[in-house]
Amino acid sequence: PSTSTRSPTSWRVVKRVFLGRSMSQHKQVSDDTARIIDEEVRRLIDSNYERTRKILTDNVAKLHKMAEALIKYETIDEHQIADIMAGGEARVPVGWEDAPPPPAPPSAGAPTATPDVSNPASQH
Repeated sequence: PSTSTRSPTSWRVVKRVFLGRSMSQHKQVSDDTARIIDEEVRRLIDSNYERTRKILTDNVAKLHKMAEALIKYETIDEHQIADIMAGGEARVPVGWEDAPPPPAPPSAGAPTATPDVSNPASQH
């Protein structure tokens, strides 16, 4: 909001935050000012902690789907995240194949076994 539409309450918050910034520049402040700053910082931390906790709790099923996709694919992209956030399952990543590729024909001087690198390490 513009400065002309701010309420006196929001000015108080701006003043407190400004004082907190001044304090980080090693300016001396009174005990009362330090207490006000501490209370405001604590309020911000507590309210944002609760907000974060609620978001994670409300979306725990999506969080678990993301964890499952990460375990399966080792990485997830924006499309998979969008699938999960829309309530679906993560799509198979582009280029991902569940079956290992056919073995390469042996060549002179090369080892006869081709390492399987098509699946995550946990599936080897």
